[in-house]
Amino acid sequence: MAQQYPQNDYYPMPEPPPRRRFGVLSVVCALILVLSVAVILNETLLRLKDIQVKGVYIISQEEAKKAAGLDRTVSYFTVSEKKVAEGINSHHYLTFERMEKRFPDTLTVYVKERVPVARVQQMGTNYYLDDQGMVLEKSYLRVKSGSPDDMVVVTGLKPKELRVGHTIVAGSSEHMKAYTALFEELELQGWLSQISELNITDPESIYVVTRDGYSARIGDISSLRAKIGTVRAVVAKLREMGKTGGMLEASTPGEAIYTPPVP
Repeated sequence: MAQQYPQNDYYPMPEPPPRRRFGVLSVVCALILVLSVAVILNETLLRLKDIQVKGVYIISQEEAKKAAGLDRTVSYFTVSEKKVAEGINSHHYLTFERMEKRFPDTLTVYVKERVPVARVQQMGTNYYLDDQGMVLEKSYLRVKSGSPDDMVVVTGLKPKELRVGHTIVAGSSEHMKAYTALFEELELQGWLSQISELNITDPESIYVVTRDGYSARIGDISSLRAKIGTVRAVVAKLREMGKTGGMLEASTPGEAIYTPPVP
């Protein structure tokens, strides 16, 4: 029979043996190993190697990639579409459209490049705008009539602010509505290259001037498609007849009254 010892200060109870923690440590080590492998794969094997920006013509691939934050090492899983879009949109010549990834190392970013289509003059400075009124560049050089740089001159916008990288602040919202609507319709009908000037001094009485001297008053921007279409057809007919220049009253859709130039 085992001898019993009373529990007191002289005969303390024996301590229990320490619990084994090998199972927990094994799980922790396994997780660390898996995470390490994942990091190595992500940073090496899954690094993006084929990155392309589609839709750039004036801006170089290198400049577009830099704007998107893709000019450095980027991994397949960590690349952020939101950050790429923010970077692209921060460049005043570019707008983000979409992004495509192809496993394991290919990324294609689709953008739209802003193109200067209009020139606004203020205090001896030429400002170059896209069809939405974004100011892309400015120049203090005088532009000669008939030069390749002689794009559509827009008058009457009464700009309050003209800053490169920002949309022009026109005299009123009606001026900007007229501006964007006119460029959209002229581009749609393929007639933008025929225009030398758009006068939007009065958004209710807009004038369109062709490069060969025809001036057409189209009124406001209502029924713009019909008005521009009518001006195109009448100008084409006048050219066939050998007429040069003159004035068209085309503020009523489908109608145009021609007044020849004063001799």
